[in-house]
Amino acid sequence: MGRRATGQRIDRGIDQGIKQGINRSGPDSPDSARALSKPAQILQAARQVFMDQGYGAASMDAIARAAGVSKATLYAHFGSKEELFAEMISAECRKQSRLTPGTEGEPLRSMADLRTGLLLFARGFIDLVLSPGGLAIHRVVIAETTRFPELGRLFFRSGPDLVQERLGALLREATEAGLLEIPDIRLAGEQFVAMVQQPLHLRRLLDIPDRTAPEAVERVLESAVTAFLRAYGRAAPA
Repeated sequence: MGRRATGQRIDRGIDQGIKQGINRSGPDSPDSARALSKPAQILQAARQVFMDQGYGAASMDAIARAAGVSKATLYAHFGSKEELFAEMISAECRKQSRLTPGTEGEPLRSMADLRTGLLLFARGFIDLVLSPGGLAIHRVVIAETTRFPELGRLFFRSGPDLVQERLGALLREATEAGLLEIPDIRLAGEQFVAMVQQPLHLRRLLDIPDRTAPEAVERVLESAVTAFLRAYGRAAPA
């Protein structure tokens, strides 16, 4: 019963956290500074508490103290620890989404456009996952998932799933434009992310210093884009 109840709370937290992440104005919105001052303050404190204490040991009391707010204020913005953790992950993904292309801009007309779009996406994504905050969240999730299996699902739905949705939109647009031939958009997106992430992320998690220079990272990203376009492109990569 305890594990089932925890899972149900985390499921509700996932849903509420993702909804809040979608519905809230971002901190860059001109009218959002005052409205989001408390949530931003709470999220900053929550991040530090989660990183220092881990998900399981962190409490809403500790987060309220670290944020300098009352528990009533904390619960007015975030109904549970699960919801707060989900929103923290979603906030990281929104940072990444501002750095990566979507389908709102100029339409893709050439392989050169697509190559540029994939490189921009890869740079934004790798900046996120290799950032101190991104690495810290990943370590917390890996360390805690054995005791809290639902936490892994929360992280996946609030993080990697959202990244794949955005990448999938770009790949779908390129396929509809006749630039790519992809039978399975999700699988292709996961393959692209693996080529971008795998050579760099594990090394950074384990504090292995090679491939940390910007030029080394860029070589990995360029190679991933070239391999992806060779695999799925209808024309030679530009």
